[in-house]
Amino acid sequence: MGASRGQHRAAPSLEPKAASTPLPEQTSWAPGGYYAQGPPPPYSPSPPGLGAPPPPPPMSVYPELFRVPRLQSPDPVQFTCPYCMNRIVTVTTPVPGVLTWLLCTGIFVAGCFLGCCLVPFCVDSLMDVRHTCPVCRQELFLYKRL
Repeated sequence: MGASRGQHRAAPSLEPKAASTPLPEQTSWAPGGYYAQGPPPPYSPSPPGLGAPPPPPPMSVYPELFRVPRLQSPDPVQFTCPYCMNRIVTVTTPVPGVLTWLLCTGIFVAGCFLGCCLVPFCVDSLMDVRHTCPVCRQELFLYKRL
């Protein structure tokens, strides 16, 4: 027997060698307790949003410059367009509004349904007035009769 006293020879194992294939836990940790691919994310003492100031409110698509007061005139007016910054005289266009539809409905209910109820749509002084910029064609004001 080739083994000396106190030393025993281990029997050959039929299982594959475990030492040659590292376990996944062994490969993901490096010495010092860090991950091999990089350190873990930093620890935050409070949940997100509680300790930090609130985010700013979303910005409006239209700044305060574009808030134009309601115009109280059905006639064209001289105005500085907030969209193209040109000094213009507005172009007016009559559009049907609440007053036009109320008069049409009232005439129809009164019995004039053979076309007479459409007369308010032909009279410009009974319709709302849309003011637009002649340069950029943006709507600036809407004058409402009712």
